[in-house]
Amino acid sequence: VIVAHTCCHLPLVMMLLKRSCHCIQSKQWTASTSLLLWCTVAAVSIFYPTAAFINTEMMMLRLVSRRSSYTHHLSRSTCAPTIFSTRQLSSSPSHSEAASAQVATLLDPYEILRDLKFDKIPLPNKLSPTSLESFTKCNQAFFFQYILKLKPDPPMTPELARGIICHKALEDVFELAPPQRTLDNLQNLFRKEWSSLRGDRESNNSVAQTKEYNAESYDSLFRIVNDHDDDDDVLSNESSPFDINAEIDWGQSSLQLLKNYYELEDPRNVTPLMREMWVNAKFPTEDDSFIVRGKIDRIDLISSNSGAILSIIDYKTGKKPHFKYATATNERIANEQFWKMKVYALILWKMILQTETLEQRQRQESEEVGKTVDYRYGLSWELRQKLLQSLGYENEQQAPKWTELLTLESLRLMYLTSHLDDMAANYDTPPDAPVGKAKCLDFSLNEFMSVLDQTENEVISIQKQIKELVDMQDPKAWHHCNWKYCNCHEMRDRFIDGTVSNEIM
Repeated sequence: VIVAHTCCHLPLVMMLLKRSCHCIQSKQWTASTSLLLWCTVAAVSIFYPTAAFINTEMMMLRLVSRRSSYTHHLSRSTCAPTIFSTRQLSSSPSHSEAASAQVATLLDPYEILRDLKFDKIPLPNKLSPTSLESFTKCNQAFFFQYILKLKPDPPMTPELARGIICHKALEDVFELAPPQRTLDNLQNLFRKEWSSLRGDRESNNSVAQTKEYNAESYDSLFRIVNDHDDDDDVLSNESSPFDINAEIDWGQSSLQLLKNYYELEDPRNVTPLMREMWVNAKFPTEDDSFIVRGKIDRIDLISSNSGAILSIIDYKTGKKPHFKYATATNERIANEQFWKMKVYALILWKMILQTETLEQRQRQESEEVGKTVDYRYGLSWELRQKLLQSLGYENEQQAPKWTELLTLESLRLMYLTSHLDDMAANYDTPPDAPVGKAKCLDFSLNEFMSVLDQTENEVISIQKQIKELVDMQDPKAWHHCNWKYCNCHEMRDRFIDGTVSNEIM
């Protein structure tokens, strides 16, 4: 009976034998432990038929394969575990082959932490407006992405590619002289960037490497997917043909978004103070401090008699929210849209305060040898010089304090399209238009100090909640959300049963 079952379940038995030998050799197990497990296999195979044997095999394979079950998902380029979808099996797989393939993709959070050189669940000391917002929406998605460092190796989606390339074009257009900032040149910047990323698809030459995503990600776009192909096959199969018509449609709709922008704002009449500017600030806690860091798309400056007024602008290639619900719901949607912008404004203001403090310290220590001022959490030298030049000061000694010179006035979300039935944006748009018009949403910061104080309290409160979950040192303490599009559901299915939470927040 044992021989018969061994032949039926040869793939699983071979895998079990290989792993047990490896564990004995690496001194993870003793020989007696391995012998005991094999006796269990023999006993179950004699007294129970195939179904029970498979279950026993599954149990033991989880024991022997945990150390290596997730190593196949490690990203060679970033040292961060990356999730891939399970490969499709042959047309008529056996039960044991299916079980083996399933076990090979299961993850263990403790093993991932050990691979990341952590002996316990770490408390992140660097956060971003996006990660803070992610935690408020789904604890478990935050745990997977920002603590376990798990990121789906996405196929790059056309929507994501459009957003990245549109942002790049809107950044580069201001490198041109104002008369050259035409719509044609703006759209040509998009074409140029996409051309460098797509490569020569006719000859399957590799595409350019970018900071955000690797070349393979862009190369996976617009591949023709057959019904029998899965996502991994499309990503890795360089011989799959491209759907040129789909690429053309995507390109034309992307250029339409830039046309929408040009109708909303003429870049020839705009001179941004800063573009794609990294900002970071320290936030105090009871024990220590943590850093919040992010990138602002654009900062505009308006000079006034009393100083300079700053406006923070963020581009959105998605549709403007349609405020068609009850007043309370519309207000909630608007607040959600602007929350990250408030965090950016808070970080920028803390940098202004830090710069002022550092300059006062520098004046006091100017005669002491070897004293230096750390501007890591203050305004950059480039930004300080631009501000002084715009306000007519030759140097910082002539200028008043930064808090007396600068004021945060507004936050602006610049959506490059909208819902066609949104009359607030498309009152004169033809019904057969391909996309809705661009529209801005503005948030006034007339009482900006009270807004920033409230936002700082919210940021510190979120970090405190993160710390409370980390202190529990239990992966099952991080509960998931019920939003069906959240990636927590896909990631949760990759873990061994019972190692992460199945409870809703």
